[in-house]
Amino acid sequence: MVARASLCALAAGAVAAATLAAFAACDQHGTILAPPEAGAMDASVDGDATTGDAESTGDASDAGTVEELRAADVCGDAPWVTLGIVVVQLNIGNLDAATPLPGATFTSPLCPGLVKTSDEAGAIEGLVSKDVPFYGRLQAQGYVSELAPEEIFDADTTGIKVEMLSSFLEGIVFPGFDAGSTVIVIAAQKLEDDAGACSSLDGITFSVPGHPEATVYYLSADSIPQLTDAGVTSTRGLAAITGLAGGQLVTLDAGKTGCHVVFVHGPLTGRVPLENGFASLMPAYLSP
Repeated sequence: MVARASLCALAAGAVAAATLAAFAACDQHGTILAPPEAGAMDASVDGDATTGDAESTGDASDAGTVEELRAADVCGDAPWVTLGIVVVQLNIGNLDAATPLPGATFTSPLCPGLVKTSDEAGAIEGLVSKDVPFYGRLQAQGYVSELAPEEIFDADTTGIKVEMLSSFLEGIVFPGFDAGSTVIVIAAQKLEDDAGACSSLDGITFSVPGHPEATVYYLSADSIPQLTDAGVTSTRGLAAITGLAGGQLVTLDAGKTGCHVVFVHGPLTGRVPLENGFASLMPAYLSP
């Protein structure tokens, strides 16, 4: 199961166009940034097939081994599933370029105090509780910090590519965003190619029920996206939400005449975690 997740999906400047396009390229399994959490628990499942299998099923015969792994490499209680990600640097000039980013760290509220770091190949792999909701944080020096949507995994998921955006571009891509604020980055994507209007990403509206303080911004379809006053998405399907306090999980609402727009899809629960100083990623799925 391979999925792609890209932080660069927020935009209000030159770099945004390509970035948002990359973020919208998630597959049917949803935007998986949560693997970060997988990573959080992770990288030390080092090639011991027997140990890995035992952890995945929670049937390890050596209790001491299980406890050791629990302390060092496992996020949450058994049974577990394996999650694996590859952290790369987003290349605005060439989105197909995938330069590994070593030194990126993953943490998750599911396993407080546990921090894992990507290796020279940008890889992190490990175990996380099966069928338990969780989200993860991805951070690297010189890059914008990211939050995954809340997700629940019921099977092994590896090969997840996570792209990070240089903090040098933060002011362009995330205007007004700083360590004391939050931003939700939404990138709509179609579930069917030949569904007419329901395959076009324009005309979608977003809101945060129960949160009148939230402000929704829509971005144009220009090669350099700009904030618009249209009140709906352009054909790029991009939007950002600000004004929400950190330390909570929120649910979003969306609509397009004659179509369905949902946030619950694949492993995604539909809930968005918010923490100050992090860009929260959230895809929206459009269908007839």
